[in-house]
Amino acid sequence: MANSEESRPQKKRKVEVSPPFSLLSSLPDEVALNCVALTSRWDHEALSLTSKRYRSLLTSHDLYKIRSLMGRTETCVYVCLRIRPVDRWYILRRRKNLDADLIPIPSLPSRSRVASSVVVLDSEIYVIGGSKGGIPTCEVWVLDCRTHTWRIVPSMGMARANASAGVIDGKIYVLGGFISDDYSNWVEVFDPKTQTWDSLPLQKELPGRRYIHDSVVWDQKLYAVDGKEETFYYSPCQGKWGRGNRGHLVGNRRDWCMIDNLLFCISKKGSIHWYDPKDLNCPEGCEPEGMYSKEVLGLDSLKRSLSTSRLVHFDDLSVALWQKEKLRYSFPSWAPTRLIDLLPGARLTNCGPNIVLFWDVLKGNRREIWCAELSFKRLAGEIWGNIEWSNALMNVDPLVDGYELLYSASVTL
Repeated sequence: MANSEESRPQKKRKVEVSPPFSLLSSLPDEVALNCVALTSRWDHEALSLTSKRYRSLLTSHDLYKIRSLMGRTETCVYVCLRIRPVDRWYILRRRKNLDADLIPIPSLPSRSRVASSVVVLDSEIYVIGGSKGGIPTCEVWVLDCRTHTWRIVPSMGMARANASAGVIDGKIYVLGGFISDDYSNWVEVFDPKTQTWDSLPLQKELPGRRYIHDSVVWDQKLYAVDGKEETFYYSPCQGKWGRGNRGHLVGNRRDWCMIDNLLFCISKKGSIHWYDPKDLNCPEGCEPEGMYSKEVLGLDSLKRSLSTSRLVHFDDLSVALWQKEKLRYSFPSWAPTRLIDLLPGARLTNCGPNIVLFWDVLKGNRREIWCAELSFKRLAGEIWGNIEWSNALMNVDPLVDGYELLYSASVTL
């Protein structure tokens, strides 16, 4: 009998395996937050679906402080495409095979707008002013990049489109963006702590700037560039205005951004250029001089494609402002007559130590929206670029003239 019992096949004991993250349920929030902080940002959406507790942990301000202390932060690039008649927001996702795609997120719960100013403050993107149906607005919307939710904050005192904006010492400065002879409210400053706007006048000796196509923050000053490549700045800590040096060529630079204390931009000929930001300054009492940029070397394979891009279009308000500036400054006969011929059609934004490019390519009977990431290194006084990856993000209808890249911004989370 004993032998027969021993000869019987033994039933295998069923081993229960705990589902992922279930062990965290028994841990205190402080310990659980440290565990969650180790996960990739791309896993957060799936994790948030498992329970209310995880959703709460993932939206905690403490989580992003812990990620920063652990060195686990990630830079995410957000993109707003206008696919008429609506604006759609996406986040750019890198894949392990070096491909990339666009993941849709909730879009701005408001009427489609163009010519807004976009700045990043902490983990949020501010969309300031802009034109809705050709009418400037004073509204300000904020995208919380931790939860991908939108909220509206107090409006500006002035409706603005094509304004310059930047963040200095935790406050948002917005310059220009309206046509008026009254410059008492030419600058508005938003304090997110008090949720209030204050106004600053434009200094009388500076000419009134209307059309601004670029801006950048450097050395605690907000520099703005107008349609004639003339540069001026405001210094909050000194409470004064100043004139900067002007661009070497009229209107052939766009999307100024700072990387590793160098100023990068893109030209309408499809080349990436760089400046020493010290060249922005014009000594007091001196006439502005030309800023001579240098081309980033090693990117010849991109030039032709970028030079033919028309991903950026211009709304009627932007064109009207440009026409007024052109007449006012009496541009020479050789200057381009259309705004779309003056500025590049491709767009760039900083992404940590690199640059991310967006442009469109016409291939036969289809149009593709492309993206590439560029890294840089300095050799013998020159800057060399390297294409880390490049691929098409989506196909669009080439017969529909309604695909436009409105904004792109990088956020560290």
